[in-house]
Amino acid sequence: MKVRINCDSPLLQESLEIFLKDFLSKDGVIISDNAKKGDIIIGRDIKKPFTKTSLLLQLEKLLHKETSFDEALDNLIDEFSKNLKKLIKEYYGKR
Repeated sequence: MKVRINCDSPLLQESLEIFLKDFLSKDGVIISDNAKKGDIIIGRDIKKPFTKTSLLLQLEKLLHKETSFDEALDNLIDEFSKNLKKLIKEYYGKR
């Protein structure tokens, strides 16, 4: 799990950084208290108040869904790419 934190509230920002210090990354999912800034929103996707344990459990549940979607999308793109290459080879092989 990789996350970034971008909160308007300095207190919430600091709390999340402490709770999630092992998961912080520049290329992670953005957690915020502002719907315009984040992928996961505190108060909408993550219920308040939260403890470190409840935060981690809620994040795992949310990110597992995203990973499943990402994997499904990657599989579709791979399949499309294979079919497209096959079609191009067949088309140009006949000329």
